[in-house]
This record gives sequence, structure tokens and C-alpha cells, in this order.
Amino acid sequence: MRPFVRQRGAVLVAIAALLAIALTALFTTALARSATGPRRYAASDAALAAAREALVAYATARPVNEIVGPGYLPCPDLDDDGWAESTCGSMSGETGQWQRLGRLPWKTLGLADLRDAFGERLWYAVSSKHKGLLNCTVSAECLDMSPESALGTITVRDASGTVIHDGTSASPYDPGSGGAVAVVIAPGPALARWNGQGGPTHAQARTCAGGRCNEAGRCLTEPPTLTPKCDPSNYLDRSPGPAYADEDNAKFVDRNDAAGRMRNRDGFIQGPVVATDGTLWVNDRIAVLSYDDLMPRVMRRVGEEAASCLRQYADRPGHGGRTPWASPACRSRDASAALRGADASGVRFGRIPDTPFVATERDSGGALSPRWHQGRTGCSLADATGRTAGLSSHSWWNAWKPHVFYAIAEPAAPFAEGSQPCDANACLVVGDSKAGQRFAVIVAGPPLARDEGRQSRGAFASLDARQWLEGPNAELRRLNANPSTTECPPDPSYPRGPGSGAFNRLASGTGRGANDIVVTPAPGARP
Repeated sequence: MRPFVRQRGAVLVAIAALLAIALTALFTTALARSATGPRRYAASDAALAAAREALVAYATARPVNEIVGPGYLPCPDLDDDGWAESTCGSMSGETGQWQRLGRLPWKTLGLADLRDAFGERLWYAVSSKHKGLLNCTVSAECLDMSPESALGTITVRDASGTVIHDGTSASPYDPGSGGAVAVVIAPGPALARWNGQGGPTHAQARTCAGGRCNEAGRCLTEPPTLTPKCDPSNYLDRSPGPAYADEDNAKFVDRNDAAGRMRNRDGFIQGPVVATDGTLWVNDRIAVLSYDDLMPRVMRRVGEEAASCLRQYADRPGHGGRTPWASPACRSRDASAALRGADASGVRFGRIPDTPFVATERDSGGALSPRWHQGRTGCSLADATGRTAGLSSHSWWNAWKPHVFYAIAEPAAPFAEGSQPCDANACLVVGDSKAGQRFAVIVAGPPLARDEGRQSRGAFASLDARQWLEGPNAELRRLNANPSTTECPPDPSYPRGPGSGAFNRLASGTGRGANDIVVTPAPGARP
């Protein structure tokens, strides 16, 4: 099957998923408008769930290229026209904070006009790290959405005021309980809003009075928040005093730089918040999009992009299903910059190699190309000439390279002759499957704190696959000879000598003990 046919199929799958979300959202909107009693809150929760899934789909299924990769979310809608704004603050979050809180951009997400159980449009806040930026292509830091960098920055508290997502945390070891990536809020009916300890309350006004709206209801003031209809304080509530951290859902802070991160204590609080005298102060219902919700799917998209490039390479005329040698981890800090990401003869496990594939071309007798394929679909790991993206300019791939490993079955090796059969004995096997795989891409997640010790992301961690991968995936290094290349010292963790084809099994799982994502080509066939 040709690459463009497969990718067209992948696009159709993505479209089908988005259509399913849209239909769910349409049903949810109708339910919200007709529901009464307890069903109302269920309708609000269903609308929040549909919005949350649409945000994940946006971040993981949107088109990528050699410069910008997956993982970004849209800016909020500030003027209530359904479309995301083009920008929402600075890269660090230091400026433009108010622009990261507005209505859910339902048109941008391809959704129906989602409403909560009281007929109100949903509100939305996005992390400063995950928002899209117009100038993102000129900054390596902005393009870095790898597992240790793309941490959430939004603090969320439960109805008692207890922190459940800590936006001040910069630790990659428990990112799921760190800051939220985004929140979606069902505002509920208007309340008498708390204005501070001992101060008066004010009724939330949700009209165009005091500002201007066009016939479609879009706020025309500059900024739009000057119109009551577009002012978050007229929809989102404030908790009553220090007992609830005085949390105000109409404002928050979410810096992603070291200097400002501790200010992220100011976040959001889940409703309902009810005072001891029975007064309802917060009726906002919040759906949290966490790191754990988003990052595994971003990792899978990265693996799919790498696997697509390998499939296209293997499918080229004369390549016969063969793929490049891997780049050995032991050379990742070599004194020679040219060797650090280069392929090496006989290396069946390592990282995705940089071009030119010198060893691959040599060992195939000149049959295999030294560059990635560039055709109708292209390869997002490469520039227009087939050279590895990021070698001479900014690219999302530079940040992801250390995380993406690659294993090759012997029938797909550059020196293989003809199109050899691929079964569970000759090829790679995932889990309990009986099917053989010609190659596999393994994407490492954030470092784990395991019983046997913490994985490291320090300066020398790139040399050891066990600092990135878990279980049998780390044992794939035994496919290589020891040492794997003449420039590398022997690995003391397994015997010296030839590699062993017995270490051909992979595992894909998540949890405390493993978080690798494995992507493979079609079972038992040429890629």
C-alpha cells in the first residue's frame, strides 16, 4: 500500500473521530436545553466531556510539518464569535494573562454550539505552555513539547479548597498531579458574586449593556471584556475567603518560566462551593485536561510520524522493505558532532538516525538512499530535500529525538537480500502477539520513579536506553553487538560479543512502572 493511501486513511480516521465528537456535542447541546432537575447537571458534565475530548483531538490530530509538531491547543474565544483568537499572551505567560481565559472556541474545534444545562456557552482556560503562538517557529523553546517540557501550569482546587492539580510544580516525575493543561468550565446560572472578605456582592450581568455587540452577539468593545457579556466575572464565581484560598475563577496565573511559576497558586476552584450558612458561592463545574490525558496521545502521534517516515523509506523503489540502521545510544555524546546521531553498521536498536544514512547506503551496496523520502505526503522528520529536520534550523523534532527509539528486524536490515518473510521468529513481536513486525518505534515518556530507582534525564542519560525505556523495551539493546560500534565502550549490563535475536519482544504500557508507547507497521507484511 502506498504511503499517501495510508496517510489518507489516517486522515479519514481522524475526521471520523472528530465527527463522532461533533455529533456527541450536538446531542449534548439538545439535552442541555431540554433537561430539568438532576439531568441538568449530567447534561453540563456531558458537554464538558465532549469539549475536553475535542481539545485532545485538536492537539494530537492537527497537521504537523518539519517545524511545528503536535501538542498545541487553541487560544480561547474572547469576543464570543466561536473562533479562537490568534494569540493569547507571551511564551512564558508573563504578559497577556487575561487572553488565556475566554469562551471555548467551538467553531475552531469543529463542535456544535455547546451549552451547559442552563443554556450558557462553556468557558475555557489554556496553559501558557500549550497555547499556540504566532512566533513559535522562531523559538526552540516554544517548539519543545517533549514530555519533560510540556508540563501543565494551571492550579485546580476541589470544592474544599484543596489543591488537586499543582501549577507550581515543575517536576517531571509526577506530571499528572502537576498543573492542568487546560480547564473547561460550565458557568451555570448567574449568582450574587462574592467581592471579597466583608465586601458587598454583585449580581452577574450577562448582557451587551455597557458595550456593543453585533447582530450575531459578538462583543465589539476593545478589549471585549468591557462588554458584560464577554466579562468572565459575570459568569465565573469566586470562593468566599481564605478558607477556600479566596480562589476566583474569573482570573488565574500560569507562568511556565522558573521565575514566575510559584505565582501559579492562583488558579480555579471546582463547584459547588457552599458556605456553612448554606449560601452557594461557586456553581462552576470544571473539566480538567491533565498532562496524563494529553501526553500519551501526543507521544503516540510522534511515534506515528516517525513510523510513517520509515514506511515511506521502506516503500521506495529498490528498497525492498528495508529501513536504515539505527543510531546507537552510546554515541549520543561523541566528540564528533557528525557521529552523535549517525547510523552505524549492524545497529538494530537505537535512536532514529540523522541523515545522511552513510552506513545504510554503504551496507546496502548503494541500493538504499542516504535521505528520507520526500513525495506527495512527505516526512515531517525531514525538510524538503529529505535531510533530517532541525540540523540547520529550528524544528520540533530536535526536542523529541532523545525520546524516540527504533528497533529493526533482520529482514528489514540494510544488508538483507530481497523481500524476506517476517514472522514471530525472524521479526519483532509486541506483547503476546504472534505476528512479526519489520520495525518498531518506541517513544519514551517522562522519567519514572520506580522501585529500582529513578530514571535520569541528566547530561549522560542519553547514553543508556534504560534511563528512557522500561522492561523488554530497554532490553532491545541486546539486539546489538556489545560494544555496538567501534567508537563505543562495552556495555557492562550484558555480555560482550554478538547481539542476540532472542531479545525481540516489546511491551507497550502505562503506569508507575512503564510509560513507553510502541508504534509498528502492519503485522507480518512489508511496511
